[in-house]
Amino acid sequence: MSQAKPVQLEYRENLGLHSNISDINDPIQENHPFHFKFFNMNESVENTLYQTLDRFLLQLDVISVRESIVAAVKEMVTNAIKANAKRVYFHTQSANIQNEQEYQSKMTDFKKEYLEKRDEFEEGLLKHNYGVYVSFIHNKNLMRIRIMNNVELTADEVDRIKYRIERAKSYNDLAEAFMDASNEQEGAGLGLIMTLMMLKNDGLSDSAFKFESSGNKTIFTIDIPAQLTKEVSQSSKLDRLIDELDQLPTFPKTIQDIQAAIDKPNSSIGQIAEMIKRDIALSANILKLSNSAAFRRGAKVESLDRAIQLIGLKELQSLLYSLGTKQILEDKFPVFNEIWEKSNEAAFYAKMISQKMGMNKNSQSNLIASTLLHDIGEIVLLSLEPNHMGKIKSYSSSKEIATAISLEESAFGITHSKLGALVGSKWSFPDVYIRAMEYHHRPLLAEDFYQEVVFPIYLADMMILINHKEAKSSEIPHEILQYCKFASKGEFDSFRTKIREQYQAV
Repeated sequence: MSQAKPVQLEYRENLGLHSNISDINDPIQENHPFHFKFFNMNESVENTLYQTLDRFLLQLDVISVRESIVAAVKEMVTNAIKANAKRVYFHTQSANIQNEQEYQSKMTDFKKEYLEKRDEFEEGLLKHNYGVYVSFIHNKNLMRIRIMNNVELTADEVDRIKYRIERAKSYNDLAEAFMDASNEQEGAGLGLIMTLMMLKNDGLSDSAFKFESSGNKTIFTIDIPAQLTKEVSQSSKLDRLIDELDQLPTFPKTIQDIQAAIDKPNSSIGQIAEMIKRDIALSANILKLSNSAAFRRGAKVESLDRAIQLIGLKELQSLLYSLGTKQILEDKFPVFNEIWEKSNEAAFYAKMISQKMGMNKNSQSNLIASTLLHDIGEIVLLSLEPNHMGKIKSYSSSKEIATAISLEESAFGITHSKLGALVGSKWSFPDVYIRAMEYHHRPLLAEDFYQEVVFPIYLADMMILINHKEAKSSEIPHEILQYCKFASKGEFDSFRTKIREQYQAV
């Protein structure tokens, strides 16, 4: 790959940063870099970086690594900005950052002030021209991302980064890193290790990630080959998870019989209600579902016949997949109710998105049923690996990573989305439900036919994460917003706020 020549970067108001390109849609050409310079990671910068990243990944047909690359870019950029901010702080304190004793004595106060006075630090970054430079370049064989800042690291900072890179190489899976993380003191510790392991898990070799520091330049480089060889870890944890799925019972025959009866010509609500009433638990669950936000219209529903009438027979036929799943899993796995409640919230959001999209009733029915089912793999993982899943959630929430899916794969050799798809296959669910389980965290990998269901579920999940300040709308691929009829991220955020209020009012 050819070396980039020095270029003039101009401030582009439409992009929110300095760049050599005039527009986000400038043509991508081989060996023609996109360069960006900025001082802080605000929403405008994030939008530009992630849209550019998606375009390059799609160009090289390696969109499958998006989650780990987004996490890596965010980690490196965050650490670069933090390194720059340290220099601003040491200037204001008239302290010598190269003096290890002064460094250690000032760092506690720096961390506190950096959290409390971000605006003041940003002014200092501009004053001293401490910027972050991100470049994207590709040829037919390779995509390269380079993240650079223009400050000189201390010898100890360099040693710490090199030490963590070597540690990441020594772990077999992410679970080992969690076990060894308690001694980390600074922000680039576990985050850097986890990022490198996510990259490795996505088929990138140790040589794909490079770090160098010389003079007033610190550079991180990520090389993504066009041909990725991904080896799934066959760990004891993975074997245990698969064994657990094998031991699940078959799908309830009573529910299969009800679904078959609905298929018969001239089947009536009364006949179906009589069949359902023989199963007390199923009757209660249908009543409860009819009063949930995704289905309730007006006063509370008190009778099963009215509940079925409200839902509709064909839609009930689809929903019986999720209700049968509930019957099997809620007693076996203690976290079921927590995930079920979240899935109900997601179903309401997905339904509102589908209305905005103008989706027909049959497609909407499939969407709601898929949304209620999409996280059943998470129930298994949370129940069998609560400690490691808790650590993954804690890390991904604090780092505002839109999905912890790559972290799961690094820790267990499989993701909750793939586990869910395996459960769906075991119970012979329709393909649309299985694909929704498998791709709701990696929506751009879904086949075109399933995007109508997968994309709204992904957005519904993102709404929940953003509502809890665990993600940002800037992380959503632009193609998905367009597909779901959102003209901009601003329109999406306004819509999200509005329907969240509607959900809370039910």
